[in-house]
Amino acid sequence: MNSSKINSGRRRWTSRQRQKLLARFHESKLTQRDFANQHGVGLSTLVKWLRLEREAVPTKVKFQEVKLPHPAPRWPVEVVSPQGWIVRLQNGSDVQQLPSLLRTLSCSA
Repeated sequence: MNSSKINSGRRRWTSRQRQKLLARFHESKLTQRDFANQHGVGLSTLVKWLRLEREAVPTKVKFQEVKLPHPAPRWPVEVVSPQGWIVRLQNGSDVQQLPSLLRTLSCSA
């Protein structure tokens, strides 16, 4: 595989050349060092290409079903006072009694 050399004597590999070399490396049973030596690629260059290739591939997301406990019953109306008492109403009809209840609680506090 031919690569171009720049004035510094370093080889410049095209994107296509890198892809082909990486594909050959993955198909080979060679160590990184042996592959780099046989194909005229610097070991550090091959290692860098492999790292960049790994980082470019998004990790696979695994999903797992999670069963949540039954939620606590929800209250249509919940009032928490500054004193810390809590009034919870189970149905809408109790809302009409709320002002009277709150006055009574305020007077007793």
